Amino acid sequence: MKRNFGFPILAFLSALLWISAPGCAPLQLGTHQSTYLEINERLPDDQATRAFIVPYKEALEKEMNTVIGESKKELNTKGTSESNLGNLVADLQQKFVERKLSTKVDISVINNGGLRNVIPSGPITVGNIYELSPFENFIYLLEMHVEDIIRLANYTIEKKNLGIAGMYLEAENNELVQVRINGKPLDQNRTYVLAINDYLANGGDYMDFLIEVKRLEKTNFLLREMLLEEIAQLTEKGQKVDASIEGRQIYR
Repeated sequence: MKRNFGFPILAFLSALLWISAPGCAPLQLGTHQSTYLEINERLPDDQATRAFIVPYKEALEKEMNTVIGESKKELNTKGTSESNLGNLVADLQQKFVERKLSTKVDISVINNGGLRNVIPSGPITVGNIYELSPFENFIYLLEMHVEDIIRLANYTIEKKNLGIAGMYLEAENNELVQVRINGKPLDQNRTYVLAINDYLANGGDYMDFLIEVKRLEKTNFLLREMLLEEIAQLTEKGQKVDASIEGRQIYR
């Protein structure tokens, strides 16, 4: 069963944004006065405001504390280049897109810098995933030619900041020695499908070589929603979340 990860407080915040949104008639003030108000522990509670906010706060806390899965161990981005957390997210992204769009994904990439927290050992909550992926990043599919794959491999070797599924690479003295896609050498006669977030696809983290690459799909799938759904599915199957450093990126 698919969970709906919506929060009552989001509706409240949306209403506040609507009030100040473009298109709403602005409030015109002829004159105004301002008073400096120091906020400290001596400031009395506004009971009306508290009564208004508390239900939203409690609903949000309840949702954020909802357990959606369990991890065998802490997953993080410690170290250089390949990490167990990067491998996990790249793998889950690949599986998610293939299932949702019924299309083959050859390579899946995630930037370690976009993973802002760890997945703790033990219970995983909705809040853990929001802390891990706080940005509104959408998943894109790009069409990659062999020369694009080589650029991606060289970038990975230089920056050592990507989690990757589907692509294996070896480097010696920071020079590319070998790259394989799903265990096979690159094929000049075909193109490859890359799953990646919109931030990177649009040149983030100095990946400007991707800006002109053909977009096959600009999905409305948020990276965070992908993680929530995939972890919940693992739980439904009775599986715990786990990943390891497997030697997908070899540096000598």
